[in-house]
Amino acid sequence: MEIRFVSLDEGHHAWKIDERQLPIRVGSSSEAEIRLDDESVNEFHCEIDEVHGILWVRDFGSEEGTFVNGFHVTQSHILPGARLTIGTTSLRVDYVRPSVAIPEKLLA
Repeated sequence: MEIRFVSLDEGHHAWKIDERQLPIRVGSSSEAEIRLDDESVNEFHCEIDEVHGILWVRDFGSEEGTFVNGFHVTQSHILPGARLTIGTTSLRVDYVRPSVAIPEKLLA
């Protein structure tokens, strides 16, 4: 699964991440897998991981907080197309959830 994080702010940066790279850290540190040049973002602000085909974000106790679709979260799922706000930086999260196979006996 390929995951894209597209900046909704000026500059319109985009990051592509393959699920094999997860979990990733987001922050202002040069060691963060997604580095945000935003004074309101902690060095390691939050972490993004995948569980059963759905992305999850976990805030590391940041000062400015982490938001999914405008809701302040400490941990939350991120569905495709959601707006993830980290500090004052907003990103659209794009990915395609893997299909779940339905056993043939349930279709009969």
